[in-house]
Amino acid sequence: MAAEIKNSSPALALVLAPYDPSGGAHLPADAINGAHLGCHIVSVPTALLVRDSAQQENIQTLAEDIADDQARCLLEDMNIQAIKCGPVYSPEIASMVAELCSDYPELPLVLHLSAMPTGLDEQDADDALDASLRLLLPLSSLLLIDHPSLERWQADELLGDTPDAVETLLNNGANAVLVTGVPGAAGQWHTRFQGHHGRLDYSMPLDGGLRQQDIDSLLATACLSFLAQGHELDNAVESALLHLQARATDTFQPGMGHRLFNPVTPQND
Repeated sequence: MAAEIKNSSPALALVLAPYDPSGGAHLPADAINGAHLGCHIVSVPTALLVRDSAQQENIQTLAEDIADDQARCLLEDMNIQAIKCGPVYSPEIASMVAELCSDYPELPLVLHLSAMPTGLDEQDADDALDASLRLLLPLSSLLLIDHPSLERWQADELLGDTPDAVETLLNNGANAVLVTGVPGAAGQWHTRFQGHHGRLDYSMPLDGGLRQQDIDSLLATACLSFLAQGHELDNAVESALLHLQARATDTFQPGMGHRLFNPVTPQND
């Protein structure tokens, strides 16, 4: 007997991000993580990372005109419901994405930023950050940033002389900010979610062998997936944190470096 053909359509989301060949973060991990949550991820690579499970050696940024052509092909063809961008490694990519999102203002944007990674010149990293904060931050529905990066930006006065970096980001155009890796009780992983109308602090146990970028990438993609499915922002963030907690105990060590989230067995959230 022939199998019945199903015509159900998942939510669609666009990711503009680096390609991580280790499979831990960004592309192609985003596609797998989105699928776990019922979201079909279409993608545009913005940089190629040279790395393994232990360390990153280099970053090769890609041409913004090619990325723009690919993103617009997808947006004009498909009913995409949300966009995720980042990390951003060049001001040209930041400018391209800003123009793209300005043309699609109805689509929520999850912006994932981080401090200077290994393999990128410090001046290039600062230029990319400056462009991202000026051009992308005011367009974002949610900024996801790790606490060590915020500390570095404050130390370098990249956000000005401010006692509270999150408040500064909100005052500079961010709709809401999700900070990961906030210091707290030993054995716990802490986040701070703050918008213009409130704040939520969340703690959970996490495998200490995971890379921060892998955690952040999974969390950003989960937020994207729930937003693409029509969740309000507060609910999307809370659901994403619960999804991360469900995945936190299912990790494996593929090589001589860090542990990764197990991509094989999806969790039932």
